[in-house]
Amino acid sequence: GPKENVLKDTKKILTRMGIEVDTTSSKMMQEALNKLQHAPNQPTPVGLVVASLLAKCMSLATYHSSGEFDSPVDYFHYGLSMELYTHFTSPIRRYPDLIAHRQLQAILEGKKKSPMDFDEVSELAELSSQKKYASKLASDKSGELFLWLFLREQVTMHEAACVVEIGSESIDVLVLRYGIQVRIWRDYIGEKVEFQSKEKEWAHITWPADGDKPKCSKRYELLDNVVVIMKAGKQLFKINGALPRPDSSNDVHVPSVEGFATEDV
Repeated sequence: GPKENVLKDTKKILTRMGIEVDTTSSKMMQEALNKLQHAPNQPTPVGLVVASLLAKCMSLATYHSSGEFDSPVDYFHYGLSMELYTHFTSPIRRYPDLIAHRQLQAILEGKKKSPMDFDEVSELAELSSQKKYASKLASDKSGELFLWLFLREQVTMHEAACVVEIGSESIDVLVLRYGIQVRIWRDYIGEKVEFQSKEKEWAHITWPADGDKPKCSKRYELLDNVVVIMKAGKQLFKINGALPRPDSSNDVHVPSVEGFATEDV
């Protein structure tokens, strides 16, 4: 199921965006996301933004022996919205499938004793959960490392993004093509840039005159479409973000993302 503290904070962010999502079950959450994704005249890909924020709230499913819990509620699978669930896919993919196959085969053959006792199954379930987590962590970090190395080879990279949080010294954006959140600190926006904000509501940024370009400013609010300049930081995995001047938008090429309109930037 979801991490309650993270979900609580995420729902506060969504409320500030004017979005209410029923998270009592995955089914209700999915129905809310479907409505957001198919809502007419949306200048921002709201469904994609909300789905990305909610995905960070979900705990990784863990394996358990069926005798570990006293209450049936503890066996509930939040993601699938099922009261009882067991693996039964190809044993080529996951060892827990093989364990389930052996136990079910013993039942079908009329054997009175399971091929594994409770302690063995519990131990294997815990080990499988640990390996599953390690595998996901390795996969996630591999993706982050690849992106960092890729950005390090680029001079600059402009990406479509959406404002998801505003702090006293920073703006957080969700980079739509990669589904990652990048923090844009005021110090990374440019020299002599003025940054004013009402935390969690809006930020107002003023750029100084630059050559033939006059002084300009822009106000940013939650769910605003923006273009973010992504750069690899000096620290491994670290990605820095910056905002281009509003009057330079015509010089910027941004890869297209469904629901993102560059004219709204």
